[in-house]
Amino acid sequence: MKFLLSVLNNLKIRTKMIIFVSGIVLLCVLPLSIIVLYRNQAIVLEKTFEVCQNLANNIANIAAEELLINETFDATRTSLARLHESNISGLTDSYVINVDGKYVAELNEEKIGSDVPEVDFEKFSSLKELTLSEIVEGGNTLLRFSYPIFIQYQGQKLWVGMAIFEFDKEKVYEPVFAIRRSIISVASVLFVLGIFIAILVAVNFARPIDTLSEGVKIIGEGDLNFQIAVRGKDEVGMLALQFNRMTSQIRDFTQNLESMVAQRTEELNRTLEKVQSLKVAQDADYYLTSVLLEPLLLNSNLSKRVRTEFFIEQKKKFSFRRWNSQLGGDICITDTIWLDGREYTVFVNGDAMGKSMQGAGGALVLGVVFNSAISRYKRSRSQKVFPETWLKERFLDLQNVFLSFDGCMYISVCMGLVDTQSGLLYYINAEHPWTVLYRDSEASFLETNLSLRKLGMPDQEDKFYVRLFQMKPMDVVIMGSDGRDDVMVSNDGDAETVNEDETLFLKHVSDAKGELYRIKEAVESSGTLIDDFSILRISFLEKENLKLISDGIPFEIREAISEGQKLLDLKKYPEAAILADSFLPNLEQPAPELLKIAGFALFRSGDLDNGRDRLQEYLKIVPSDNEGVLELSSCLFASGRLSEAADYGERLYLRDKSYFYNVLNLAKIYLEMNVLGRARKMSEEAAALGPEMEGLSEVREAILRAIAETGFSEEEEVEEFSGHKFVNVDDVLAKADYLYHKKDFVAALESYEKANRLSEGRNPWTLFRIANCHSLLNQLDEAEKFYRRSIEVAPKNHHAYNNLGSVYYRKGNYSSAKEEWKKALEIKPDFRTASLNLDKLESWETSRITADV
Repeated sequence: MKFLLSVLNNLKIRTKMIIFVSGIVLLCVLPLSIIVLYRNQAIVLEKTFEVCQNLANNIANIAAEELLINETFDATRTSLARLHESNISGLTDSYVINVDGKYVAELNEEKIGSDVPEVDFEKFSSLKELTLSEIVEGGNTLLRFSYPIFIQYQGQKLWVGMAIFEFDKEKVYEPVFAIRRSIISVASVLFVLGIFIAILVAVNFARPIDTLSEGVKIIGEGDLNFQIAVRGKDEVGMLALQFNRMTSQIRDFTQNLESMVAQRTEELNRTLEKVQSLKVAQDADYYLTSVLLEPLLLNSNLSKRVRTEFFIEQKKKFSFRRWNSQLGGDICITDTIWLDGREYTVFVNGDAMGKSMQGAGGALVLGVVFNSAISRYKRSRSQKVFPETWLKERFLDLQNVFLSFDGCMYISVCMGLVDTQSGLLYYINAEHPWTVLYRDSEASFLETNLSLRKLGMPDQEDKFYVRLFQMKPMDVVIMGSDGRDDVMVSNDGDAETVNEDETLFLKHVSDAKGELYRIKEAVESSGTLIDDFSILRISFLEKENLKLISDGIPFEIREAISEGQKLLDLKKYPEAAILADSFLPNLEQPAPELLKIAGFALFRSGDLDNGRDRLQEYLKIVPSDNEGVLELSSCLFASGRLSEAADYGERLYLRDKSYFYNVLNLAKIYLEMNVLGRARKMSEEAAALGPEMEGLSEVREAILRAIAETGFSEEEEVEEFSGHKFVNVDDVLAKADYLYHKKDFVAALESYEKANRLSEGRNPWTLFRIANCHSLLNQLDEAEKFYRRSIEVAPKNHHAYNNLGSVYYRKGNYSSAKEEWKKALEIKPDFRTASLNLDKLESWETSRITADV
């Protein structure tokens, strides 16, 4: 009803607008008439200018000669007299002056011979063409047209005088003024007439609207029996008719409303009962899941040197009977375990993908698997397992479980171990938010690159490696599932958007001084959380409980460390060992630098047992030293303790897969242990890291010989597994590599092609070796094809580009050869072979050009 009254009021307003617009339209006639007036005035002035142009030309033609001789001006004066007699409208005066500034012809003969006013003469003498100016003379406004008179003399224009014509402005514009008066009169009549017509139309149109408006008001007050008495077939009449019909329908509906409400209420109650029963059942499922999940969320860390705190707030809140609870996919677990007699704090912060039940299911799976592993290792302190190995086992356990869900369940995690004695942090980040370090009142990210995807995604096992970080006293490490990109923020009153500033979380940590619940409050105050939220806080040591190893080392010990390092650099190993051992027994506290020097020196001087003991003692204090781990592995290998050497090598391999010397060392160890498959894999990785490094080729050839000497059959080696047969591709490749090194390229090519079929043509090494065989057998077209395929699979293989360039060179395609060698140098600028090839080709091209010249 209010809406309809508003519509009618709008109609009234529109009626008034009609009157107003009509007035505006009529008022527009006045400026239009003024525009027409000025346009006509311009036309009149233009025509007057043309007349003066013609008059001036005529007078100039007559007066030019007389002005030149300056004797008699009868012809000029006669022309002016006739001009005056022609009664040109508005012409009041006309005269001619000479170069001396005297009137020589004038309608008023009294002025003839007199001087022109000096001011006027200066203006006249400066004019170059017919010019119009307005002057006031005797209270009248005159239009003065001044025309300079020139003659041609000896190729030059000479000014000899001036012809002036003066018109009365009022008389010139009299026709225009008459038109203006007519326009204004007609416009005024039209304006009054238009206003009258508009008012008449508005009154007739508004009356039925007023009637309709009053009827609507009566009906709106509750009188549904009232009928609006507006007749007619126009829009207002049709509106009144429809409104009367609507009133009748409302009256009928009102009478039946109570029964309809009762019916709909009953239907709604039945629906609500069903929904309530479903909700109760769902909440029971939620509650059961939350009860199962709760005992898995344990902060069981008992270390006095490493403190752990966490909180979890799931997005889904629910009530079941008298219990209030929450449910989601976030999980935190901390505990203390012993590995090889050494205490570690173990932790995990996970965020399962999916909402409510799905996310909680992922958290349950992780909690059960992870806690069961902790329980196994808590039973014994004597298990000789490195923390890197323990982390890889946990990763594989979880990865295999989540893989079994076939893409239906993924989870991001940050998990690891803290050596409670040294503060060394071992951890992995599987697509979890970056780990934050709070140190010296500043927050920063520990990592900014992604190595592992979420657990449950395939083909991640080869990408696994363990990150290391040495914590210092009072360091705090923060791991959070969300609070960064799962926060809706508003900037300057704009609509809320998901936060895209990853450094905002660093600010929260800094502002909160690394305190757990202050971080939580800062995140929540910055915006609206849209997902589960959990934070795990790990702090290392209380300041008063720590005595640094480096504190209080005497000056003579520091001098011994410096001198011992110099002796190692000079390869004076016995002297270095004697120097270090002379100080070690008398130290009140450990000196790890001396232990390292002693271990290196003893091992390299041949005292393997003492060298091993010193290195093991050193790594207990400084377990993060990769160089020390490699040295201990080499020492154990030299001692014949191959299994332990392999363990330490694999420990370092889990930290850094690109450490060439460790990978090569592992290849040697596994060759000695006759674990040829692992030995060959390590040698291939070493070749990829440093194909031209010293000692690599000898190790690879020894591995190939060992494989060949094991009695490898010419037939394909087959393994039985679960009733299916699989060809051992690794052994086929090993045979091919052995034949290749024996320079039996035909047989090697057959084996490589067999391996290529087994790997479905996706192994870049196999494709590269097939191309090499074709090249060595001078089958250049086939070599080119396989080099191209190898580059497609491995576009960074600089050797393939170099060899492809050599094929083009042998085929006489020098420009393509140069291009491929340049590509190889772009990938590896210090690639000497490609550089020499390119220099040789460019030198040859230069010499050929010189010879041609």
